[in-house]
Amino acid sequence: MVKVSQMLWLVAIFAVAMVATIALVLNSGQKEMTIVGGVTNAEGELVGPWSNTVVNYMLITSDRFTGADVDAVAKVYDEKPEDWVNPRGDFTDASKYTVYTGSSGEVLINKEMPGTYYVVLTATGYNTEFIEITIPDGTGRGDLSDYQANPDRLPVEMTKIGTTTASTIDFALTNASGKELKDTELLTIDDNTEFRGWKVIINDELGFSVDTDGDGNYDEGIDYMKVTIGDKSVVVFDPARAVDEFDSNDEYTLNIEGTKLADGEDLVVKVEFKADTSDTAGANDEKLGEGDGTISYIKIYDMEGNLFATVPIVA
Repeated sequence: MVKVSQMLWLVAIFAVAMVATIALVLNSGQKEMTIVGGVTNAEGELVGPWSNTVVNYMLITSDRFTGADVDAVAKVYDEKPEDWVNPRGDFTDASKYTVYTGSSGEVLINKEMPGTYYVVLTATGYNTEFIEITIPDGTGRGDLSDYQANPDRLPVEMTKIGTTTASTIDFALTNASGKELKDTELLTIDDNTEFRGWKVIINDELGFSVDTDGDGNYDEGIDYMKVTIGDKSVVVFDPARAVDEFDSNDEYTLNIEGTKLADGEDLVVKVEFKADTSDTAGANDEKLGEGDGTISYIKIYDMEGNLFATVPIVA
């Protein structure tokens, strides 16, 4: 009798195992099933409980220096735009983004499903911000309706576009041959603004890089010129070393991307050159004389494409 009972017990265990195996085989053909901690999608990937639901997200926008609310406009992209981090880029193709307009310093993003998005954030008179956000999929977050009433909030500090009072670098000349001249001006960034540098255009306004008679002495007596903007420097003219950086428009462009100054800080503008000087003026006299006029204009542009300052170099 004992042996029969044991046999029946083994048969029962075998039957249970067979039923479990059949169930597993049948379930393997299903594309979605609930598991501990989440849900798998059609590809068998673990996703959150809000994965196919529109989920809110909030940007809190304020002025970095004053704390005042900033009413910004957010263009939200599914894919990173080609001109990402370039505020002068083309962000006009409305088919690629959804636009949200802020009010009282809040931008409610309420038409997107969970995932990573790229935000181009603008406000009139402010520098453009580029932000990557992740809208949660609900994993470990509890009830969706509770979350929607108080969604994740990302504080974003924005800064007004930098402004300054432009200065003129004015050289007082004395009679000398090959005299080294240099001067520095400080462009102070106005309070509560931020300058983000893009480029500087330096021109040959006077025509000093021309040697009309070809004798090796240039028309205005200048034979060396170096310009420094912040921590960026360039020798634009040094014919003794075959350096003449001016293009066909008598301009040279210096890249100053990465230069960032704000709220009372100073942008250094320094000019150094050598010239034969005199106290008389005359066309093509191969001397730099008092009254010859503007040697060069230094035009400084910010990342937004605005002309930040024009600095004339005058003798």
